[in-house]
Amino acid sequence: MAKDLPNQGVTARTPGRPRSEKARKAILKSTLQLLQKTGFTDLSIEAIAARAGVGKATVYRWWPNKAELVMEAFVFAVEAQLRIPTSGSVEKVIREQMKRWTQIFDSPLGRVIAAVIGAGQSDPAMLKAFQNQYVEPRRIEARKLLREAMRTGEIRSNLDPDTILDILYGPLYMRLLLQHAKLSSDLPDLVFDIVMPGLRPPTRANMIPSQN
Repeated sequence: MAKDLPNQGVTARTPGRPRSEKARKAILKSTLQLLQKTGFTDLSIEAIAARAGVGKATVYRWWPNKAELVMEAFVFAVEAQLRIPTSGSVEKVIREQMKRWTQIFDSPLGRVIAAVIGAGQSDPAMLKAFQNQYVEPRRIEARKLLREAMRTGEIRSNLDPDTILDILYGPLYMRLLLQHAKLSSDLPDLVFDIVMPGLRPPTRANMIPSQN
């Protein structure tokens, strides 16, 4: 990889002049490869730069710290899978995305997420990067989806969108971090079967008191 990315091909980022996309991709890929081998704590900017074939100063010029670089590398790898589908019922859309997340969590990239969350417990910069680059962009999309479903009556309007998301995605994170049970492909369906009855508005028949 180093031969394909000579240092002279990387230029300083100045206003109106984008950074080298070829070098950026090499750095992000190198970050992920090394992270899976060493973990977050032992990951070094020097090793990333050497593997990508760029200077250490280039990495520091484009990313303020290791945490920001790791999160951008992860999002770069799974960006397509993280997108929320744009059509279908809220149940169908979120169920489909949860299945994608389950596949990611049950892959080598899942270990990257677990390492990032673990590092974030003692590294505020890492936790902030995880929230800003990974969690919040997905939540913004999901909140809009849930609020529209509330407006149309697909789900109850008296619920907090963030609480709904915590309930739906929480089991995935629990199994990722605690590893007390397998991240099976049928987990999203199981979660939905349990949660959705409580999210749907009550039917008129259920609202009418029994005459018996």
